[in-house]
Amino acid sequence: MKAIQVHQFMELPSSLQEDNSNVDAILSMNDNIPKPTSLKKNHMLIQVLACSISPGDVIMVQGNMLFMHQPFPFIPGMDICGVVVDNNSSTKFKNEDVIVASNGMNPVGGMAEFMAINEKEAVILPQGISNEQGASSSSAISARNAVMDHVKEGDRVLILGGSGGVGSAAIQISKGHAKASFVATTSTQSDLCKELGVDRVINYQSQDWWTIEEFQQEKFDVIIDTVGGGNFYGRADKVLKTGKQGGTFVAVTGDDPSPDCRTIWKLLKFFGGMLKHTIYTKLNTRTLPNYVLLMPHGVVEGRNEVLEWMEQGSLKIKLDGDGPLPFTADGVRKAFIRVGSHHAHGKVVVRIAEK
Repeated sequence: MKAIQVHQFMELPSSLQEDNSNVDAILSMNDNIPKPTSLKKNHMLIQVLACSISPGDVIMVQGNMLFMHQPFPFIPGMDICGVVVDNNSSTKFKNEDVIVASNGMNPVGGMAEFMAINEKEAVILPQGISNEQGASSSSAISARNAVMDHVKEGDRVLILGGSGGVGSAAIQISKGHAKASFVATTSTQSDLCKELGVDRVINYQSQDWWTIEEFQQEKFDVIIDTVGGGNFYGRADKVLKTGKQGGTFVAVTGDDPSPDCRTIWKLLKFFGGMLKHTIYTKLNTRTLPNYVLLMPHGVVEGRNEVLEWMEQGSLKIKLDGDGPLPFTADGVRKAFIRVGSHHAHGKVVVRIAEK
């Protein structure tokens, strides 16, 4: 089968630029990878139709997270839509079912023509949803958890990074499902965000959200940070209610969108810093907003609900640019460059096959 292989860790976007003569030694297409044949219990063989790229995939190929290191070469990608070609005696799925799945806590294997998936990670793709949108629905699960766990009806919400995969879904879920009374976002893509239903767009290139007098006078109940970095929590108290008043800062990406956790010490420092935020704010709720680090949970339940919203039309997955990129070495490199440069407007997805 054809599959993309990563041969060494990379720096994005520079490692995959066209002017890098060594690019094939970093990421390449291999036409002769053995198709998975020996399936573990409860695993199915999937013909992959589409695979999306997330910031987690970027961390993976950069080698920035020690506990996620894989032996080289490895196949990147974990969020897919595909067809069951061998259900391995599953009682939940049959051959020819079109499913949406993730590879759980093992974020590899998706950027290939075939992939083995644990059936507990899979759900049926509803009618009327494209393969590419199905594969791209994973970010909406994070948005769903961030919003539905912390936003109440009538809340004022600020979403940092409204044109990305998580942010664009968070806008729609805040307005349509959590029933927030006012939703603002930071983005350079004003028309896109307004199309999603946002009430106010702040162009972060020309204005700092924490300096806006209107927000300082009528503070937010929840800030959802899908960007990371920038000491945003340190500035949030200017426009966010205190914990005592119910104010909550939800960190989707953590304090750094591209953390370097390649050693035990760096790993402990990264997670320790966020744990310190959580504990410190719990002890100072009279003066500071609550700090919540969003951790993955309820993935399958969330995937079902997100796909249901997509089927109903109350949630639209916005794809970056002109739609899916081709399943070529160049197409996949462009996908990683788009996500790694933090300039994607919507979900970045690669079309593996037609169905």
